[in-house]
Amino acid sequence: MQNFLNTQYFNDYFNNGYIDTGVSLPAGLLEEMKNHYKNVAEARNDYPQYFSKNEHQAYLEGKVTGSLFALFPGLANKMVTKLYDKSYNKAIHLEQAFIEQICSHLLQQNFQRFFKTRFIVASYDIYLGNDHNHRSFIDVHSDIPNFHHFYETENDLTIYVPLIDVNEQNGGRLAILPESKGKLKIPGNVLLKLFEKSFLSNPDYLDENGYIDSDKIDDKAMKDFINGEPYKALMGNYKISTDFAKDYYMDEFIKNDWKAGQVVLFNNKIFHAAESWRNPDYNREIYMIRLLPVYDSKIRLKKTLHGSQFNKYLIDTQAGTIELHQHGVDLSKIPQQEKLKLRV
Repeated sequence: MQNFLNTQYFNDYFNNGYIDTGVSLPAGLLEEMKNHYKNVAEARNDYPQYFSKNEHQAYLEGKVTGSLFALFPGLANKMVTKLYDKSYNKAIHLEQAFIEQICSHLLQQNFQRFFKTRFIVASYDIYLGNDHNHRSFIDVHSDIPNFHHFYETENDLTIYVPLIDVNEQNGGRLAILPESKGKLKIPGNVLLKLFEKSFLSNPDYLDENGYIDSDKIDDKAMKDFINGEPYKALMGNYKISTDFAKDYYMDEFIKNDWKAGQVVLFNNKIFHAAESWRNPDYNREIYMIRLLPVYDSKIRLKKTLHGSQFNKYLIDTQAGTIELHQHGVDLSKIPQQEKLKLRV
């Protein structure tokens, strides 16, 4: 993150767990977004699919649970669906109706000042909505890298915008453990190294530019990778760190009141949880855009997820622009000197 953020803002992030950009969305845009999602049917279009491709993560809860879920995937799917049915009325991923408009507004407000690196992929967006009868995702967790959004690292940032006030009265705030408090963070970048080590030497898994194309990796090879000792060690690290955060650092988590439309930068790879929503009169509404720094890793960005195109927007902090790449951002076209080093 020190190579991604300018020093002043890295310090804000490190000590506070987030960065207040000092920017809010225009009232008209905020109202447009709220009206748009009000008219979207209740649905959760990512979480069950996410789990069905990442069953190995159940082992984080223990070998018995992991074995049970592996033997009975139907049961696992029902349990995960039930969990998220209790969490959100709506969890809408990859709609991407507002990415360009929001990023353009931010860039007009000198959003680029936060970053050292030139190119950033605005990967996909998420809308989360829940009423006071739904709990949100209140368990302490860190969003670990996964294989169908592949290329996420420990240094992703999220443009985080509450569309309604989150405060003591309403609830709905993020509880965050800043890195400065617990020194606990999962080394997600190692997954890129493990991926390269496992697949870069096999030409069957490479695209025309010599980048690993994860869509070409067959199910057996991916399963062998997931079940291999290096990846299991990463998952073990996750479990131990999560347990430490829950057992010894709960009094170090911080909550902040944020106004509707206030734009903050948040790293979903640090430990966090959502506070329960308490207001019975209207729903909690959160909008997020995932930002990915570009590494010199030889891994191609995925182009589709659950039938939708994503990884289409590239922010150039030097030019202060966001560009739509209709067929997906091609990392091989970005000069090596403009990429963050995976290996120093």
